[in-house]
Formats: sequence, C-alpha cells, structure tokens
Amino acid sequence: MNDEGRSIGELLEDEAVRERRGALRGRISAAGITVQDILCCEDSSGFVGPGHADGYTVVLARSGGYLRRIAGEEFFVDASGGYLTRPGDEHRVAHPIGPGDRSTEIRLGAELFADRFDGPPLSRRFTVTGATDVHHRSLLAAARRGAEEFELGERLHRLLDDVAASAGPWRTDTSGRPAAARAHARLVRDVCAVLAGGTPGLLLSLEELARAVGVSPHHLSRVFRAVTGTTLTHHRNELRLRGVLHALEEGESSLRTLAYAYGFADQAHLTRVCRSHTGCVPSALRGVLADRA
Repeated sequence: MNDEGRSIGELLEDEAVRERRGALRGRISAAGITVQDILCCEDSSGFVGPGHADGYTVVLARSGGYLRRIAGEEFFVDASGGYLTRPGDEHRVAHPIGPGDRSTEIRLGAELFADRFDGPPLSRRFTVTGATDVHHRSLLAAARRGAEEFELGERLHRLLDDVAASAGPWRTDTSGRPAAARAHARLVRDVCAVLAGGTPGLLLSLEELARAVGVSPHHLSRVFRAVTGTTLTHHRNELRLRGVLHALEEGESSLRTLAYAYGFADQAHLTRVCRSHTGCVPSALRGVLADRA
C-alpha cells in the first residue's frame, strides 16, 4: 500500500523506511509543510559528514542528544530546543552519548521560513519554552490520533509561531576573547552531553556534575549562565520535564513513578515544576499526549 492510502497515524508508527541518519518513523504533510518524526540510528562519537542541507528546516529535539556542526558553528542539541538549516548549509553530526535520539524535522518553503526566521542568526541552535515543547508533542499526539489536516495545519503554524517567539539563541562570544569563548562553549557542550545522557546525569548533584566535566561548581554555574542566558538549575529542570513528557508519550502513566525516576522529591514537586515551566499540570498533559482521545 502506498502512503496515500495510509492514515497519518499509521505513517507515524512506520519504522520500515530507513535512511542513512536513522529510521524515518513517520511523516505529516499539512498546510504546505512537511513534518518528519525521526529516530536516529547513527552510532559514531566522531563527526560524520559532511552533508548539505537541501531545504529550509526547523528541527526540534524530543529525547537524547547529539553534537551538530552547521556552517562552521558547533553546538549540542538536546530536548530543550533544536536548530535551523538553510539550503546549502554544510552540516556534520556526532553522537558522543550514543544513538537513539528522537527529533522532529519541520520542512517549509522559503517564504514561510522567512516570515519567522529571516535575517542572519546569532546561532543556528535555539532553545524553546516548556509550553512550546508541550505544543510540539501535542501536535504529534493529535496526528497519532488521526486528526484531520485542517487541525494539523493550524497546530503547525501555532508551533512555528511559538518557536520563533520563544527561540533564545545561545551566545558564543565572551568579552571579545575568542579563546575563552571557545572554552566556555565547549564546557557547555560537555555538561549538556552529561545531562542529556539520561537519568544518571540528571540525578547528579551540582558538585558531581561539575566534577564530571572537570571544573568547580561556581565556574560551571557562572559559565553556563553566561553562554546560555539561563541557569543550570532551570536547564536541568527543563530536561527532567522533557524526560517525563517523553515517558508519558511512550505509555508510562504513573506520575509517582516518573517523579521518583527523574529525581523530584515527590509527585507534588513534579507538579509544581511542571506547572511553572509549561503552565499545565502533568495529569492534564498525560491526557493530551495519549495516543487516543
């Protein structure tokens, strides 16, 4: 059966189509925009490539993490954000924490891209809010439930507007000192890789996390905020919540179990942090992200 005879929900569950960078798990096409749900199977700690972007894309990570080098800029991608590409961009990818990361690639035309992301970027990498991440995941859940194209198109445009509004590119310059900037950017990439490696990294204390990347807790906190514009605590909480949301998508239903697994004091603590970051309580999100209404 060809793609035209299959539902969007079936396409999202399709793991048979393969490409070099991973397993293409599904595709949504609506409002002139194509969305691909990608499970990456590339397993190389060193950079693979180069390749060249053949379109305008907005890529949002959902789980795991990896290194990207795009047009000479190197950064770590995790579930707190994503990156942009333009046609002709040279890109390479590395997986220092192993394969298995999940991302959503949104491919759109030049005009739609320019409406939201025109102008030279400070960084190809961006961060998004917890609320935007919920909109992203709920779009995919709606597609799995078989939502009609009109609704999916509306959700897609809302998501792109949210990404453009909340995207906060990470700064890579530090007081005009290129060597210091490179060292600080490398430190942020290293700590992001530790945190993106799963619950073991997310459960480390600040002292243990600093020791893992070979610096003092004070230096780590100061540099992370200078480079990213946010605190290490905020970023860690974002990743813990993204882990909870991904587990809910995968079928876990016990919030108490998830609170324990991701290092929250209890379910009430998870609820407070989730409400603060996303505007919603996890019990409500559990229903939003379910495969069926």
